[in-house]
Amino acid sequence: MCWIRSQYRHRFTDFTDVLIPVYNWGFRVLGGHKHEAFRQRVIELAELRGDERVLDAGCGTGLTTLHIAARHPDCVMHGIDLSPKMIEVAEKGAEKQGLAVDFRVGSITDLPYPDADLDVVLTNIMFHHLDLVEKRQAVAEIARVLKPGGRYISAEFGPRARNPLERRLAKGDYTLYPSHLTEADLTICHEELSFFVWGLKVYHRVAVKLAKSPPEFLEEDPL
Repeated sequence: MCWIRSQYRHRFTDFTDVLIPVYNWGFRVLGGHKHEAFRQRVIELAELRGDERVLDAGCGTGLTTLHIAARHPDCVMHGIDLSPKMIEVAEKGAEKQGLAVDFRVGSITDLPYPDADLDVVLTNIMFHHLDLVEKRQAVAEIARVLKPGGRYISAEFGPRARNPLERRLAKGDYTLYPSHLTEADLTICHEELSFFVWGLKVYHRVAVKLAKSPPEFLEEDPL
């Protein structure tokens, strides 16, 4: 397959593309059991029943996407990433493992899925790539594509940045603000601070898109 330049290029995409030859190796070997535990916790929080439509947004080379697809074969798995090179690696991994996953090149700020189409959306260690405007756009898109009652599970760097450099890298004090979730009408029902790898910590959050109550009509007085 010939690598083509995506219309969705981002300022970090070229940098992350350079890491592709060592990307999976870095997590599996250098991250070791801590990365595996981190990824497993994300899946546990998703509470998958096995018959749901699941999106891994910012899926990279598909490590988590393929992990879920292998263990929940009745789920309909989707993965999206800005990088055609990352998606090519993910597609090769799915082919090698004999897994059916719909991988696409695209942006989390403009998800190529209809309204209320998905049961579960996941993001893992990707919001630090986005500025504050993009964060809000991304969460609004996630809320749009979730069905009522659908779940958004995020695992993003935290806690509060300790110095100007960390705030610069995080595009703010946190990589994902809880207020962004509530602004998008997502209700946070779980939050925990956990270890990632290499001494870093992440916030795991579960947010739900609650079904909106039908409007209440006042009964008119009889004539």
